Amino acid sequence: MSLRYAVLTLLDIDPGSGYDLKRRFERSVSHFWSASHQQMYRELHKLHDEGLLDCEEQPQAGKPDKKVYSLTDKGRAELRNWVAQPAAPQKIREPFLVRMFAGHHLSRDELHGALDAQLQLHRGLLDNYREQNERVLKSDPALQERYWLAHQTLLLGIEAEKTWITWAEKLLVELEEKREETN
Repeated sequence: MSLRYAVLTLLDIDPGSGYDLKRRFERSVSHFWSASHQQMYRELHKLHDEGLLDCEEQPQAGKPDKKVYSLTDKGRAELRNWVAQPAAPQKIREPFLVRMFAGHHLSRDELHGALDAQLQLHRGLLDNYREQNERVLKSDPALQERYWLAHQTLLLGIEAEKTWITWAEKLLVELEEKREETN
C-alpha cells in the first residue's frame, strides 16, 4: 500500500487541511501505517496535481489561507478501484526484531534493557489504542455504524500490541531464568 490510498481514504471520510489530515491520521490509521508531516503534504500536492483532489483556500485571520482538500469524482473512483483489488499480506518490517536477531552481541543486561524499553513502548501504544477505542465506543451510534470496519482495524492493533507485550514479558522472564541458571 502507499500513502496515496491512506490519504484518499481519510479524505473520503471528511475533507480537511494537511494539518487536519495529519491529526486524523494519528488518531486512526497510525496503528498500521506511518507517514511524516512532509510525506503527507507531498502526497496531498501530488494527488491534487493528478486531479484526484480539489483544493479550496479558506481565508484565516492573521494566518495564511487554509487549504482544504476533498476527493474529486476521479479520486473517489481511484479509491474504489484500489479497495476492490486483493491485497497481499505484508511481511513484518520491524527494526527491533533485526536487533533481537543479532542480540547475541549484547550482554544479558543490555538485552534486558533493550527488551524492557521496547516493552514500555508497546505498553504505551496499547494504552493509546485503548483510549482511541473508548472514544469510538462513546461516539454517536450512527458514526459507530458508519465506521464499523475502520474500528475493526483499531481492534486488530490492540490485539497486536497485546501479543507484543505477552511475547516481551515472556522473553524477559526467560532471560531472568537463564541469568539465574548461570549464577
